Amino acid sequence: MNKYAKPLIVGFIVLFVVSFLLGFLGGAVGADLGVLPILAGLFAGGFTAYIMANLAGNRAGVAASEADRAQAASLTPPPGKGLLIVYREGFVAMAAGMNLALDGREFAQLKGGKFTAILVEPGEHQLSAGFGGLAGPQNNAATVAFVLAAGQAQVYRATVSMGAIKNTIALETAPGDKADVSARLARMPMTAPDSQA
Repeated sequence: MNKYAKPLIVGFIVLFVVSFLLGFLGGAVGADLGVLPILAGLFAGGFTAYIMANLAGNRAGVAASEADRAQAASLTPPPGKGLLIVYREGFVAMAAGMNLALDGREFAQLKGGKFTAILVEPGEHQLSAGFGGLAGPQNNAATVAFVLAAGQAQVYRATVSMGAIKNTIALETAPGDKADVSARLARMPMTAPDSQA
């Protein structure tokens, strides 16, 4: 089934239910509401379909174990590996899942207030962030290149800022020193990556 079919179907159901209820209540009290029930139904149905279509790219994430979360928050990768961590902050689009890709391969989806971590081989890499569903075309995706050495952790903060036409995703190096970043991550829930690099 097309991922937008469910939002459209639910939107039509909301349209009919709201229109029917307003028309029924207006008739019960003897008021002539004219086209108000239809307009209210169109608004409620359209708004419902729009919100659901924006979230159509969401997928169920798996929470990381407490041990994995503590290990990632320590910012200490195992010997011979690098550690990439991305966390989301901000209110804009926090319910929409942000798809993260390393070197063109998706490895996790983050919602607001969470982080994920992935072990990577040392060297040059490219991190990308963007949305799926209807939220995708409404936001400018972000890409950042970085070089990671063995034993090093690279932490990025992902935010979304509102724009006049499109919102913009930003990936920036996490502010603060290692202790600040580690303390911030220790307070956040962690989404397990789909796979390791």
